[in-house]
This record gives sequence, structure tokens and C-alpha cells, in this order.
Amino acid sequence: MTQEERINRINELYRLSKERQLTEEERNEQGLLRAEYLSEIRASVKGQLGQIRIVEKDGSSHPVVSVKERKEIYRKKCLEIRNSISDERRIDAGEFLTGEVLKIVKILKVNKVLLYASKDKEVPTDGVFEALKEKGIPCFYPVTKEDEIVFYEADDLMNLQTGTFKVREPKEEKDRAFHFEPEDDSVLILVPGLSFDDAGNRIGYGKGYYDRFLAGFEAESFVKSAGICYMECKEKKVTKALSPEEKALTKGGIPVGKGDIRTDFVITV
Repeated sequence: MTQEERINRINELYRLSKERQLTEEERNEQGLLRAEYLSEIRASVKGQLGQIRIVEKDGSSHPVVSVKERKEIYRKKCLEIRNSISDERRIDAGEFLTGEVLKIVKILKVNKVLLYASKDKEVPTDGVFEALKEKGIPCFYPVTKEDEIVFYEADDLMNLQTGTFKVREPKEEKDRAFHFEPEDDSVLILVPGLSFDDAGNRIGYGKGYYDRFLAGFEAESFVKSAGICYMECKEKKVTKALSPEEKALTKGGIPVGKGDIRTDFVITV
């Protein structure tokens, strides 16, 4: 079916819907045709944008790319850098992180910590849990749902089970779910990420779970978020490692899109 035929059929079904109730088959057809039409429009617009090039002062040029595409370029470079970090360096970073978290907890008088179970080449966080447990400070770990994360208290790392994205997660027990009590709680949220800049902008894994979660606490002065980042993966070092073309495409620095939430500060290890 050509685009013109598709439009004519969409209009015909619309006129019929004004005269009578559409059958289930007609409604399904209408939905499918509209989806195909919008898909073709998006592809056409993207194709036209791809032909537009930005000319820099030095005479070089590069295509227009979306924030999502810029993030992918940056994310790929971050992963390359992080994967090159040795196990010895990673262990040292984990020990340093534990000390820094304890300092923050003491200064802010934190009584609840939202942690996450590190995996692969991430900065190890298990030591943070053990240190906080000794202090009697409860730690909550995320469970990934369809489009959100929900935190549950964990008493023992051995009870964490591999869940979504091969990340260790706690059991979902309603009476152990995280709740913020404005009059009683001072909460620290430790946020994973591939790279952070000094302002707290972040390159994560592209799913947006933490951005959506943090958005619910932006107005809460007793809820603070801290990004965790290797020194090698801070924004300035990642940007420096980009090729001239990649720098031009990402415009230098971490790309920031609508809905991205900054962390209050960054723990560089």
C-alpha cells in the first residue's frame, strides 16, 4: 500500500467512525495504518535531518545527531575506558568509596541508604553495605520493574538474587519496601553510571530508571543523590579521549536530554 492509499484509507475509516461504530476489525486496521503512517513520517524526517550538516568555524562539518545518538557515542567510549581498568584498581576504588560514603553519612546524618549491587567492571559496592551494616544503617537495593525501580531493604548480601539485567536484587517484601518519612529520614541515594561531570550530569546505561526515580525527590532537601565514578571516567577525561569527529558530534561534554536528572554531587574514586 502506498502512502497516498494509506492516507485515503485512514480518512475513510475516520469518516465511517462518525457515521457508525467501527467493527473490531476496522479499529485494528485503523490502528495499524496510523502506526505505519507515523513510522514513515519519522523515518522521512530522520532521513532529511541526516542530510543536514553543521559547518564549524574551522571549516569542518558533521551531521546533525540527536541527544540519544550523542549519548551512544559517549557511552561507547566510557565502556572502552572502564573495561581497561584493572581488577587491582577496581578493588582500591571500592575501598576508597566505602570511606567516602561513611564520611557523607556522618556529615548528613543519614539514616537510610539506597545502594545498588555492583557488577562486572563497576566500582565495588559490597564493602559499603558491610560498613553501613556495622553502623546499624539500613540499606535498600533496587528491583527493576517494567519502567521503574522499587527499593527493598536487605540484611545480607547472600540473600540477593540475580534479577533483571543480571543485577543482584533483594526479595520483594512489602513490609521491607523503602518509604521516605520527611520528618524523620535523611536519605542518601548512590547512583550508578558510566560517567559524570562536576555538575552531576550522568551517562548511565540508557534505560532512564534512575532519572525517573530521582525526579520524585527533587524537592526533598533531606534526600541527596551521589553519583559514583572512576576518576578515569569523569567527563573531562572521556571527552579528551574522543576523536575529533566524536567531539564534534557530542559537542564536547556529557549530552543532556529532557528528563535527565543531575545528582547532587559525585564521588570520584
